[in-house]
Amino acid sequence: MIDTKDIKIGKWRMLIPHTDAKTFRCAVFDLYGIVDAYLPYPLAVTEESAEQTPQKLSGENLIIMGTPGCGETISHLLADGTLAKEGHAEGYSIRIMTSPWNPDRQVVLLYGADEAGLLHAVHTFDREYICDILRYKAATFNHRHEPFLETCSEWTKQSYPKVAKRGIWCWGHKIYDYRRFLYNMSALSMNTLTIWNDHVPYNAPEFLAEAHRRGISVYWGYSACWGIDGVDPADPEQQKKWADHVVDTYLNQYYALGGDGVYFQSFTETNQQEIGGVPIAELVAHWADNICKELHRVDPKLDIQFGIHATSVRERYQALDAIDKDVSIIWEDCGGFPFDYSPSNRDSAETALDYTEKLLHINGKDTRFGVVLKGFAYLDWGHFSHYDNGSVVIGEAQDSYLEARKQYLAYTWQKVRPYWIVNADKLKNWCRLVSEADIREVNVTALVEDGMFESTIDTSVALYASLLWDWDQDLLHLIPHIMHADPLYPPQQP
Repeated sequence: MIDTKDIKIGKWRMLIPHTDAKTFRCAVFDLYGIVDAYLPYPLAVTEESAEQTPQKLSGENLIIMGTPGCGETISHLLADGTLAKEGHAEGYSIRIMTSPWNPDRQVVLLYGADEAGLLHAVHTFDREYICDILRYKAATFNHRHEPFLETCSEWTKQSYPKVAKRGIWCWGHKIYDYRRFLYNMSALSMNTLTIWNDHVPYNAPEFLAEAHRRGISVYWGYSACWGIDGVDPADPEQQKKWADHVVDTYLNQYYALGGDGVYFQSFTETNQQEIGGVPIAELVAHWADNICKELHRVDPKLDIQFGIHATSVRERYQALDAIDKDVSIIWEDCGGFPFDYSPSNRDSAETALDYTEKLLHINGKDTRFGVVLKGFAYLDWGHFSHYDNGSVVIGEAQDSYLEARKQYLAYTWQKVRPYWIVNADKLKNWCRLVSEADIREVNVTALVEDGMFESTIDTSVALYASLLWDWDQDLLHLIPHIMHADPLYPPQQP
């Protein structure tokens, strides 16, 4: 039974355009779950029509959504200047205000420059406005604010991503709940996932469909001799063997899935800089270019990422310009924070920044620059085994296992979290550098694996994602709002 005394400002309703667009509908569903959790009554959803207009529904508070060409009400509000128009890819505009149709009611306006932008608007509205501004900043010492049951503070925000590709790198079998994992990527406005597997996952089609529904590109990762001992990269027969392996794996396991690209690694994860007296930088450039040419021979439009560890290349990085310019080189282990497994390695952060600047311009303005940052949760290699005799199903673990694993891995996050906070200024400087690079592409992922990201968005990961979206944020404001998004706050009193 509804306790009417709790409905202080009138009921809320979602007013949306009719659409079959998958990511738009994903934004609707996510927003519904977010808002409905705070209400003592079912949240109504109405599609716009001649009979269902904001004027005719003006007796209620309205949440109105739209994208270019999808949403008549939003289009009118953009045209008359009520809502700011954002034109950058994945950008959005948000406004919470008194209703233009009833001074005693309020409206929430959410506009995306595209479907992905609308989804980002939804989760920004949740994490930054509801979780921070309403739940905490609107509260007083003796009063906990009740979102959507009391007057909502007026607020506007317009933003777009400063880095085009933002996301996570991880082993597939360490994703325990893939739907929630991808949901949390959406919550942080991430759009790129590199997922490494020994074999294509059995449920790869379902996984890919859910990622694409959320506007997330998936790059399938596998070995081009990574982890194999005794490889001689100068041997033409081994070069052909591994090129054939990479091409055959792609054709037999991934081609038909319709993913967004592939990622592979070879023999660079070492501190040695030469093999047989030849610089590894030169060997891997030839190795990678040969493999990429073979892949493009069978699929000319394939987007290829090639992973390289800077520990074996160091100052010979310019040799990598021999690789096809259409291939994105993804760098790892480029120094201290934010590349080191330990985020406490602050002393060499400036060296890592300087090295990043060099890598950004290997091919001048035509550079496709990519990196994998570290210092979060990662695999326990002491308890790891390959699955080399078949596929696995990823992300379908039982709730009891998820909870137990979450409790066990809380230690890891407690260990790394403080260093990301104290190094936030270093991270901001690094994000500024890559954001302002005038090059063809910037692709930043972070190694976040086996950390129960699907159950908990740690402050460290949220900080990384926020500064990657827009480095130009006041840390004194950003860090509290990130920490206020902690799910421990109960939406309603039990």
